[in-house]
Amino acid sequence: MNYNEIKGTYDVIFSLGHNCLAATQLSRHMLRKVGGVLDWVESPIQAGVNHLLRNRFVNFMEFPNLAITGINEKAESYIVRDAAYHIFSHHDFHLKENTPEQLISYPELRAKVDRRVPRFLQTLQNANRILFIRTEGTIHETAELLEVLKGLVAGEFNVLVINHAPVQGVVETPWPFHNVCALQIPEVPDMFENNDYLWKIILDGFHVR
Repeated sequence: MNYNEIKGTYDVIFSLGHNCLAATQLSRHMLRKVGGVLDWVESPIQAGVNHLLRNRFVNFMEFPNLAITGINEKAESYIVRDAAYHIFSHHDFHLKENTPEQLISYPELRAKVDRRVPRFLQTLQNANRILFIRTEGTIHETAELLEVLKGLVAGEFNVLVINHAPVQGVVETPWPFHNVCALQIPEVPDMFENNDYLWKIILDGFHVR
């Protein structure tokens, strides 16, 4: 599937990671109408996301699986890893409210997850046409993702994979899936800002009902 075939109007567009980039760009372009479960977390390994979706989020961000792995200075928050799925929270445990010994904000995170997961799964069943966007994914990981999504999505769905690579502009990658468009955009020092003009070009082709 090429870009001209995948662009168009969808009921909802969800980010599937690998960090906050896709959700940030969807918000900037008024395309994030429904909050997704993976919008504001880091999910560097797509196999972990595939596993999470296959399990329908069972045990996601359960307290016994969490551990502090660092500090996000910009967000002024602890980086907390979910060991079950190798997914990291960067925004839920602010330094002023939590300590390395006690994650006091956990009930707020639990409430958010418990609210968003059922809504996400219900939307997958009720929407007629869904677009998923994943940054940083391989062809083999995407093949697995498609099989997982087939078991979750009742209607039509497409997947847009955007990888950073040593390219100029937006480059289409010919992947052999009828409902996947794979693009490459330049590797840049700050992916959240430096490629804004390219994200505008890409997302201008999409609309949400």
